[in-house]
Amino acid sequence: MVKLKAGEKKKLLITDVCKKLFYRKGYANTTYDDICKKADIPPGSITYHFNGKRDIAAAIDAEYEAQNKIYIEKICGDRYDKTTLMVIENFHMWKRNCENENIRRFLLDISTERLPSFSALKTVKYYYQCVIDDQGITDITEHDLNLIVPVQLGMSDALILASSADPDEYTWEELATFGIRFFLRQIGLEDDYIAELTRRGKEIFDTLPIDNRYYADFAYNDKYVTPLE
Repeated sequence: MVKLKAGEKKKLLITDVCKKLFYRKGYANTTYDDICKKADIPPGSITYHFNGKRDIAAAIDAEYEAQNKIYIEKICGDRYDKTTLMVIENFHMWKRNCENENIRRFLLDISTERLPSFSALKTVKYYYQCVIDDQGITDITEHDLNLIVPVQLGMSDALILASSADPDEYTWEELATFGIRFFLRQIGLEDDYIAELTRRGKEIFDTLPIDNRYYADFAYNDKYVTPLE
């Protein structure tokens, strides 16, 4: 086991405490005093390790973005190609975003005030690269991808805001389908092909043993993962 230095332990403590607070109280409702009391640290410890509460939330959000993919891959293994996995991951993400009020509140809080963190940009860029490689696409440059990725993140934030303004207006299936179509159009896939990928991905998703307790407190507990046999 790798031993952490004192500073690394303190930074991890702050992050773990904030995960619970942001999940249970919401990002906007969590104060510096809440964090300090829960972690039993002086205020200076937060600003020493992070550039404020927003910086902590960005790190937690980036990990959450990654876990959407990691969780589905833990269940599915190498059973499906990367494009199909991306579709499944989107249905999973939007269903949980709509049905889990704690996560929905956290995402809404940070979407109203943030620019995407570099970690989140890196994560979504990796998602795109997986699909680009899987589809054998060769005409999208690194320069192009660096523009596509923040647009995708901005679109996701916009969907969260739009759906929160009127929760009964859009179903999670509609949000996921829109997000998938937007994602795949950016890399040049045709709508008929996208529709078939979406249909098949939704069909698979509906059969998966999803357990959203995996995401409680942003803890990502593997005891809630049931791999397909």
